[in-house]
Amino acid sequence: MKKLLIFALIAISCSAKAQEFHAIENDTTVLTEYNDGRLWAYRQIGDFVVGMTNYVEKDDYGKNYQILIYIKNLGETSALFDPSLVTSTLVDKQGESKDMKVYTYERYMKKVKNQQAWAMALTGFAAGMNAGAAGYQTTYTTNYGAGRMPYTQVHSTYNYAAASAANMAATTQMMTLNKMMSDDKKTISQGYLKLTTVHPDEGIIGYMNIKHRKGVRMTVNIPIEGQVFYFDWDIAKKKKK
Repeated sequence: MKKLLIFALIAISCSAKAQEFHAIENDTTVLTEYNDGRLWAYRQIGDFVVGMTNYVEKDDYGKNYQILIYIKNLGETSALFDPSLVTSTLVDKQGESKDMKVYTYERYMKKVKNQQAWAMALTGFAAGMNAGAAGYQTTYTTNYGAGRMPYTQVHSTYNYAAASAANMAATTQMMTLNKMMSDDKKTISQGYLKLTTVHPDEGIIGYMNIKHRKGVRMTVNIPIEGQVFYFDWDIAKKKKK
């Protein structure tokens, strides 16, 4: 079985903090191994092998536990994997269990789009203000009145060339930001698990995000064909030696 699992894994490079798998004594349904420096845990129940690894990932859209999931169908009939059924719970330092927010692809993209919309609005407002102010130029001249007393006069003029250049710079800035955001969405889309039919002798691999919370132990439940494959992870912060 070990050889079967090794060839199916994809080496995904990511500078993230991995979690430790919490093994239950005498649990013969689980196998663990390291792949590309990351600890994976697998369970085989019936005709399915399900494996996962768990690490912390932080980007412009927040800090999450990112779980990489592998599913292999060893049976003779197709099965449907529905990411919306994946759940997770966390046990905190006080021993209380809390439900975690598991992001489906649609749910996470909604979060990304909302944050991008705010960023575009704020950037557009700031760029517009700067461009509008760039056209006005203020000069100061000193004159002398009665008794040769100096006084300063303020003159404001509008420089159409400077305003045009500032508007072009603001437009370029907005276009660049829009391109970066579009690239972000494409990157997130690649590999994020979606509703998928897993055919006989077929394997799939992909990731999902779970909103980060501090705790001691985290459980991830992955249902497929009426079976729930659960994985416990030790997420307590380790003291530096």
